[in-house]
Amino acid sequence: MMKIKTLEMLTLNIPFYCERVRKHMHRALTHGERIYVYRAELDNGIIGYGESMGDESGNIAQVVGQNPFAIMQNDGIGFGIQMSLFDAVGKTVEVPIYQLLGKKVRDACPISWWDIDMPPEDWVEEAKESVKRGYTSIKLKARPWRDIFAQVEAVGKVVPEGYRFDIDFNGFLRTADGAIPVLQELDKHPNVAIYESPFYLGTDLEGAGRLQEAAEKPIVEHFNEPCLHARCCGGFVVGGGATGTRRVEALCASFDKPFWLQMVGTGITTAYTMHIGAILTCAKFPAITCHELWEDDLLKDRLEVVAGTIQVPENPGLGVEVDESALERYRVEPGTPTP
Repeated sequence: MMKIKTLEMLTLNIPFYCERVRKHMHRALTHGERIYVYRAELDNGIIGYGESMGDESGNIAQVVGQNPFAIMQNDGIGFGIQMSLFDAVGKTVEVPIYQLLGKKVRDACPISWWDIDMPPEDWVEEAKESVKRGYTSIKLKARPWRDIFAQVEAVGKVVPEGYRFDIDFNGFLRTADGAIPVLQELDKHPNVAIYESPFYLGTDLEGAGRLQEAAEKPIVEHFNEPCLHARCCGGFVVGGGATGTRRVEALCASFDKPFWLQMVGTGITTAYTMHIGAILTCAKFPAITCHELWEDDLLKDRLEVVAGTIQVPENPGLGVEVDESALERYRVEPGTPTP
């Protein structure tokens, strides 16, 4: 019987790719340079990789010695550990991860650039960079200490026709009545495509429905069943373990609600997200992985973005080759602070 021989957690600090991103990410503290990579070795010598933004080392003891087939569908073992087991098992049976998850419904998955709130001139430079790298959409964090109308106007002047803005308010518009005039004004801009969490919709389902009716563009919220059953928004943000994500897919499909996958990490997580997105019919909005934030994606070959999509890898496991030299270059001792 196959067993997990060893499972190691590598602690990494990967710098952000440029000074403007470093400056704003250090201010905002949404997430930092810290990445945890998990290296699982099976007793057949196969090695699988996963990663997470969180420390899952407390789960390692319960995983080592187990049959990977028996536990890899268990979300409770941790996002990064689960990913590493899917990678190792896929390599063992010589199939890409998506074949371990379900039936493929798309060959390429949409993906979006991501940025924290910045002054207009910095968003402009980020948008230009995203276009150079093949992106056709960007998720932007709107904040009340900045003028979102001026920001959108500035970025709209430097992107191609059809380039999409997904604007995330993180609840800062606070109420439906506060949000309606803002969204109706933004609706006029041709690049604006989606609004995320103008306020936290689950706190006022009636107001959420009223807001969606007043706005032309779809409003999305982090998945929750009250909003789904109230049919008060145009879609959702979905993330988490493989089994839970497929459960949410089934629920969204029954209500015909699209979503985007949000799974933050480097190229390792991005490859994994493409496998999951390949089998989810409702994963129609561009995924968010934020992997372009860092100066290195930890892969030997970059996942190429073409017309806003990434091809689903077809090689066994994750279908990508992790750069071991990069792991060693960015590795730090556990407990080392990030910049």
